Amino acid sequence: MLPIIKPYLQFVNVSTTILAIGATVATLLGFASNFWWGFELLEHPRLQYCQILLITLGIGGILRQRYSLVWLFPLTINLVIVAFLFFPPHYNQPSPEIGAPANNLRVLHANIDRNNSQVNRAIEYIDSQAVDLVLLQEVTPSWLMQLQNQLQNYQLITAEPREDSQGSALFLPVSPTQPLLIKEIKTIHLPSYSPRPLIETSLSLGTTEFIVLSLHITRSRNQGTSTFQQTEFDAVANWSRTQQKAGKKVVIIGDFNSTPWSSRFRKLLKDSNLNNSQQGYGFQTTWLANLPPPLRIPIDHCLQSQAFTIVNRNTGMNIGSDHLPLLVEIRMYEPPLSPDGNIASRGGVSLPGVRE
Repeated sequence: MLPIIKPYLQFVNVSTTILAIGATVATLLGFASNFWWGFELLEHPRLQYCQILLITLGIGGILRQRYSLVWLFPLTINLVIVAFLFFPPHYNQPSPEIGAPANNLRVLHANIDRNNSQVNRAIEYIDSQAVDLVLLQEVTPSWLMQLQNQLQNYQLITAEPREDSQGSALFLPVSPTQPLLIKEIKTIHLPSYSPRPLIETSLSLGTTEFIVLSLHITRSRNQGTSTFQQTEFDAVANWSRTQQKAGKKVVIIGDFNSTPWSSRFRKLLKDSNLNNSQQGYGFQTTWLANLPPPLRIPIDHCLQSQAFTIVNRNTGMNIGSDHLPLLVEIRMYEPPLSPDGNIASRGGVSLPGVRE
């Protein structure tokens, strides 16, 4: 090693070692999330812990410092926790009783950010997407007016605009390419006393009936909001189970303000009896959008009933929001025929511009 380089490497090594110590402590404290709300926040940057520990381990190897091998322990812990997203999901091949593959539902979710100053950029992006459902969050009255006036390919179906970050809206294509039928739209609150309106939409695509919830979970900022976030997750899981007990297939998509490896998110998956669309597609980080990918975390998600599979999933371009959009393509399945050879009839009313 050149003598002129070694002092610089040693300086970097000291700096990264300090960061690695912090990452190791944070790694362990993240497992104590039930004891204090601040520890729960330490669960989310596990991707960043991996990067810090890898860099420190690499520099230690170059400098031939044996003690640097200690970083393998926290690195392994974090890698085991986050790497599962790259493994194909076990539900890729549904059982035959689910039915035969039919239509694919394409959904665009975007937290457009009420303070977003790049309105035209966001609208142009939304208008350029070929999807069946557009679900938007942080929709203000001003945003809604501009969306209605400028979107050419999508029409407003329902909206709950708010001046704060709790507004939402649902748009459908002006010229649909699939037999999408709206059966019912309503605004719900989870839990019932929550001030945030959530759009619940019952639909059918072909002969497949399902229900879509546009979800926006509170961001944990202190003890009060952290406790309420857990209450929201519990209410969402209960809502999902209730829908499924009634025989309905479920899709929940939105801003969860939580990473897929957090204990709360994993509990939600288990309690809601849903699958994570991100499984098999890697990290697909969405927040903060202005940061480079290695510094972002994935907090926008789509969960779906076990009767569905995911054909494609990716994040969109930066639209001026602090979130990247999320696009998910969900494979629907034709229900099996009844003993008499028929499929149960479906009701509902087509909205203007939505063909059966």
